[in-house]
Amino acid sequence: MKPRFTKTSLSYWSLAGSWFCSLTLSTSLQAAAYIPASEQTVVAVLPNYLQANSEAIRSFKRVLEQDPYSLEANVGLARLYIELGRSEADPRYYGYAETVLQPWWTEATPPPEVLLLRATLRQHQHDYAAALQDLKQLVRLQPNSSQGWLTLAVVQWVQGDYSAARKTCNALLTQASTWYGSLCFSQVLSFTGDAERAYALQASLLPSFNQNSLELQQWVTTNLAEIAWRLGKLSLAEEHFQQALAIKRRDNYLLRVYSDFLLSEQRPQEVLTLLKDKGSDDALLLRLALASQQAQQTKQTQAYRHQLEARYEAARLRQSSLHRRDEALYLLSFAGDSKQALALAQANWAEQKEAEDTTLLLRAALANQDWVTARKVQVWLAQTEQQDARLQALLVQIPVEQTL
Repeated sequence: MKPRFTKTSLSYWSLAGSWFCSLTLSTSLQAAAYIPASEQTVVAVLPNYLQANSEAIRSFKRVLEQDPYSLEANVGLARLYIELGRSEADPRYYGYAETVLQPWWTEATPPPEVLLLRATLRQHQHDYAAALQDLKQLVRLQPNSSQGWLTLAVVQWVQGDYSAARKTCNALLTQASTWYGSLCFSQVLSFTGDAERAYALQASLLPSFNQNSLELQQWVTTNLAEIAWRLGKLSLAEEHFQQALAIKRRDNYLLRVYSDFLLSEQRPQEVLTLLKDKGSDDALLLRLALASQQAQQTKQTQAYRHQLEARYEAARLRQSSLHRRDEALYLLSFAGDSKQALALAQANWAEQKEAEDTTLLLRAALANQDWVTARKVQVWLAQTEQQDARLQALLVQIPVEQTL
């Protein structure tokens, strides 16, 4: 089975669904129950993604009615819910998956299948310490698990722990899969001063894909686009983004990062077209707001802003920290609250250090003339030998006496 990948800048929790459900519930309690006139009355039409997966969900539930502790059915249903949550940016499905795994959720040594799914959910919640613990336990139990090793490396490089990620890639290479080990190493190389070599290595892997590995093919193609972008090769990045989009599966991370690319190139209309009807994902809604602002569509920008502010408020009420990066970008772009943006960007960077997180923190530090934080980022970039042409315009803004 091909591994599933969780990209932290890919999967941010959208609170739109849960916020709307809460609002609907509070009002519906005051209304009389609706009783259809006949069994033929259509009460609601399921979304396409639920129609497509409804039989699989019912099948798992039928098994669980007979055997609530069926490991195969619980794992299968939880995996399906996670995929739905990821593809539809709907946080409720991650909650459903966690509920399905409740019989093993607090166990110190659950079955390996549960360890992987529990780690995936914990990573999605930014509970990286617990996710790492689960994944390390998984690869001890199953040292030949390519998916376990690669997911462990993903969490490590998202946190900027490239030394640990390199060791994990080496273990993957020697204990599980040379092919996946090479892919793993190439990602670490792309973050640690050898992006050109990483690009060449990943490009060499593309011809080996087939129609049964579309998710993996899209992931690698998106990686190539991002590496090319960081190297300043814009036409090449555009080519890879288009190749990734041509693969017929929705990937919200791809949509988000390509939208950022288009915005950096002053192409807001293309963003508005690309993300039409995709505002249920909070990160994509923010890109719609940024694109409408760039396109000088004042009325539409205001509408997007109202939606975003409601969602961020809902996140705060639920004590969720999953919106920190997006809210910091929102505050820098619209609200003019650079101080709060910096606080959120710092808290976010303490958890994860992908290129987007680093760029955001540097922007916020410069907006506040916080040279201590700006220099901290600069030192980290030098230590890790990060290659990112996009950061140069920001780094030159640090006063000479504050630079390295």
